[in-house]
Amino acid sequence: MPFRLLARAAPFLLGAVAAAIWLRRRRPPEGTALPLRTGPVSPPPLEAPPGPARQFERTPVDIVTVVDDLLGAR
Repeated sequence: MPFRLLARAAPFLLGAVAAAIWLRRRRPPEGTALPLRTGPVSPPPLEAPPGPARQFERTPVDIVTVVDDLLGAR
């Protein structure tokens, strides 16, 4: 009876171990984090950026044409 319980739990245990190993390997090294800033933080200036202000024009996009082009690009 205990063997049957172990046989049923084995896939879950194996998956948990595999996930733990994968997450541990995926974690970045300790020295790669950005340094913490201490002290007061000043807000960014509210001035407009230098140079003329440009407005970007939006052009309408036909999604059917885009999909047709993607499907035909073989």
